[in-house]
Amino acid sequence: MGIKKTIQVLEVSHSYSDDSKQLVQLIILNSCNHFGITDTNLKIGRDNNPNRTNAIGVCSVLLLRMVKLSQREISDLLHKDTTLINKYIRKFQNLDPNFKGDAEVLRKMEEIRLDVLKQLEINK
Repeated sequence: MGIKKTIQVLEVSHSYSDDSKQLVQLIILNSCNHFGITDTNLKIGRDNNPNRTNAIGVCSVLLLRMVKLSQREISDLLHKDTTLINKYIRKFQNLDPNFKGDAEVLRKMEEIRLDVLKQLEINK
């Protein structure tokens, strides 16, 4: 991940006392890192590249599964319309591991989930 990104992750994880807020920030930060985009690009970017699209979808699914946020809360966090978040969640929950592109996204989703859990354990 690199020294700068690791320091950024550690700073975020130490700046929050509430576990769910910390978990949300770690999911967003790790999603951005794994897909090579910035937090700003994730939230307010307009470009339609696959890395950004995949990051939004993975982030939405992980926020739903790990933090148990509603689609409305996820849409507020990511600055997206609720219907768009619904579309991403449905698409990314039904990825097929038999397709190369889908398998890669599923692999990254699992890596992000494991990284977040590992970082939470380190900071307890």
